[in-house]
Amino acid sequence: MVWLQRVKQQVGPLWWYTAILFAVQRLGDLINAFVGLYLVPRYVPQTELGALLPLTQVAGALGLPLTILMMTFSKYVNTYATRGEYGKVKSLLRDAFILSLILFIAVLLYARFFMPMVFERMRVSDGRLGMLVVASGVLGALASVFSCALQALKKFKLLASVGLFSAPLRLVTLLICLPIRALSGYFVGQIVPTLYGMVVAVYGLKDIFSSKIRAQSYWRQDGFSMMKFAAPVMIGLLFGTLQSLVESFVIRHRLPDVESAGYYLISRFAELGSYVGTTLIFVLFPLASEQHERKDRSQKLILQGMGLSLVSGLLLAVCFWLIGRHLLNLVAAWRVYVNFTPYLAILTVICALRITANCFTAHEMACRRFGYLIYMGAISALEAAFLYGVTGYSFFSPWLPTSWIGWMANLKAARLGFLLQVMLWCSVLPLIFMAAELLWQRRQRSRVRVPTNCSGG
Repeated sequence: MVWLQRVKQQVGPLWWYTAILFAVQRLGDLINAFVGLYLVPRYVPQTELGALLPLTQVAGALGLPLTILMMTFSKYVNTYATRGEYGKVKSLLRDAFILSLILFIAVLLYARFFMPMVFERMRVSDGRLGMLVVASGVLGALASVFSCALQALKKFKLLASVGLFSAPLRLVTLLICLPIRALSGYFVGQIVPTLYGMVVAVYGLKDIFSSKIRAQSYWRQDGFSMMKFAAPVMIGLLFGTLQSLVESFVIRHRLPDVESAGYYLISRFAELGSYVGTTLIFVLFPLASEQHERKDRSQKLILQGMGLSLVSGLLLAVCFWLIGRHLLNLVAAWRVYVNFTPYLAILTVICALRITANCFTAHEMACRRFGYLIYMGAISALEAAFLYGVTGYSFFSPWLPTSWIGWMANLKAARLGFLLQVMLWCSVLPLIFMAAELLWQRRQRSRVRVPTNCSGG
């Protein structure tokens, strides 16, 4: 329709595709919210409910090598597509699939020795759950081969169709599997829609793999720059994964079952505050990358993305602060955790701050700037060490002075309120550094001025 094309031109590609993906993903989120807030607490007992988040984090950590590969892959597919070098896109896709298969096998072998220690600390039995956790993480990362290709090639319509049907497919799978075996059924519900998305993506990429496009070598020209790009990406993802993994692990490992289960429930509500930012990042990365390759300025893009992400999340936190207790009293399965209401708004603020920071890091990564790794990495590492240290201080008794052990004991750190305070401050600090970095970038650009009058005397 003509009027839709006019609207698209007026609002720009960022807001147009963000609006489309937001609408589609929010339909899926309604289903996922039902799954996370009602279906899962109904079938997963309280003694195991708190293990879901750390096990999901472990699944993501197992797929980390693939994720690092895919972030680099996404950047260069977008770069080649912007230049119209589709022969290089074809070669890069082919090599990414081969490397993904190799890493897939390596992770499966490694997980056989790693997972028993995880299950012991999560207080759950292994059975077939170990293989399902591994498969969920590795397939999730492998699926990013396809989704990153669609994202980099800006096939947002196809991505929207994947998002539209993935959530209903997950719901049907969970309705069948959760009553049989709760934890295992949960991860089966993660795997099935992932496989569906991969099949759809292969169909969407058929033009790239057609015989009309001849594969073209890219490694000799760009191999070194790829490794330079991948190194900071790896560092950033390692620290980010360490932070989220330790947070969820500490809450499950050090806290009672009821507190880790309560954290799971309020986190399902709190993550609603990151929905806008998540959709923005998905569209912002390829657009920022394209503008950077064309030497266009993209600071307006990132300021809009960060601003909307932060404001939407903070507004939701205010709503939870006002009506959180009434909300948790609506459903019997939630009523058990009504005492966790004060933490709901705090966790929503944390989610809002972090998705805002993710907007910034995605933009900087797209522009091949990695200065944020210095402070982001330091904050993540210090938080992880502090949380595990103060909640398990007795381990250090033979080596640390008695006064230090006494100080850590007086903190009474093994409680959800204390852990959330640490997480909040470690979410505020990066944004302060990011604001300073944006201001510095703006001043640097203002110093570069083109003379308007070159006439001499």
